[in-house]
Amino acid sequence: MFSDSDRNFMASNMKIVVESIEHKLNESFFAEFKPIAISTISTYIEAIKNFEASGVKRDLDFGQDNEAEEFIRSHHCDLVDEIDNEDVIQVLDTLRYSFSCYAYNGLHQLYTRQENECWHPKIKLTEVLTPNDIELLDQVLTLYRGCDISELENNSFGQAWTTSLEAAKEFAYIHYRNQAWFNENNRVVLETTYSKDHVLFSDQSDEYEVVVDVGKLVDVRKHS
Repeated sequence: MFSDSDRNFMASNMKIVVESIEHKLNESFFAEFKPIAISTISTYIEAIKNFEASGVKRDLDFGQDNEAEEFIRSHHCDLVDEIDNEDVIQVLDTLRYSFSCYAYNGLHQLYTRQENECWHPKIKLTEVLTPNDIELLDQVLTLYRGCDISELENNSFGQAWTTSLEAAKEFAYIHYRNQAWFNENNRVVLETTYSKDHVLFSDQSDEYEVVVDVGKLVDVRKHS
């Protein structure tokens, strides 16, 4: 579907699970627009590469879009002006948002500004993301995750956990309750013990998030 170069950029630089995008573009409602989306993603990647190769430093202090962000926004506006399908526009807008985040401040912005209420390309961290506050963590952590019970049943867990039980409860029972897929009977708070040595990212300022290497998870259980 994607060129080897584009696939490698998304997987290696952006840490996107490319199959998560391919699966969405292969849905029947999107069939007519699949070639457009593939071309659009390739164009966004080229704009980001050109900006990064220019040597211009990203300006994070004044809120002014860089060249890649400006191009992505303009391209998206021109694109959706010709489309009369809200579901398709939503997917294209999510792609715009993801690539704009990366254009703004690389992987850190892309990961920390994910919008998980609706479809979003899946991001999987494979190395430590900086800046972080991992040094603030205890050596042995008790972590919680609010999620669907299927994660425990299938032994297939997300990377985002929290040191706050209350935050986990909010993710389990509050944050997504207005979504069509939400079923309170299937929601659960999971608990595990985890070593600071294997933490990939931490931000203890808001949701007390800790990103884990799921391969290092052991003894995941329901919080009692």
